[in-house]
Amino acid sequence: MMLRAAVVPPAEALAELTTATADLRRVPGVDAVPPDQLDIPVASFGNLTTADAGRIVEVLRDAFEGATGPVVRFSGVTLLDPEEQSRSARPRATLVTTLTGDVDPVVDLARFVPEAVARLGLMVDRRRFRPALTLGSVAADDAPRLLATALDGVAGWAGREWTVPGLSLLRMRLDHGRRMVGEEHARIHLA
Repeated sequence: MMLRAAVVPPAEALAELTTATADLRRVPGVDAVPPDQLDIPVASFGNLTTADAGRIVEVLRDAFEGATGPVVRFSGVTLLDPEEQSRSARPRATLVTTLTGDVDPVVDLARFVPEAVARLGLMVDRRRFRPALTLGSVAADDAPRLLATALDGVAGWAGREWTVPGLSLLRMRLDHGRRMVGEEHARIHLA
């Protein structure tokens, strides 16, 4: 199974975010992430056996279950320039909202998860953690023209505070050949 770790915000925070970014999500050319797939990626583990996935759940539960969840909020929406992509792909800019508040414990969590999984002898994608949630993407050359008004509308927006509920382990699958979607395999609950 393809497995990754993510912080899945509570439904109320996602509903508020979806409402605040509705105009942006409707801009033609924006490939918006469906609201039920919004999360903050922590680490990807690749293709695992069921036994290895169970070992990951066990080590992360031992480390985090019951710890105090930090209080955070979403703040603003930013358009990130496209990173290196294949020459055959049309570069896409990414729309993100930043996590603010007590973010340090979330960063610590994101640093610990890959270390703990690597100690199990399993491979971990070592991409740098970013305390942000991806809302969607748009063709980089179209972004400034298409998004100016919608981005101005959410530039100073800040959502309500929410407590990080836990760390979710998401089993990934291809949805109709278009997008990877996650289904919760396990959750490590925070207090």
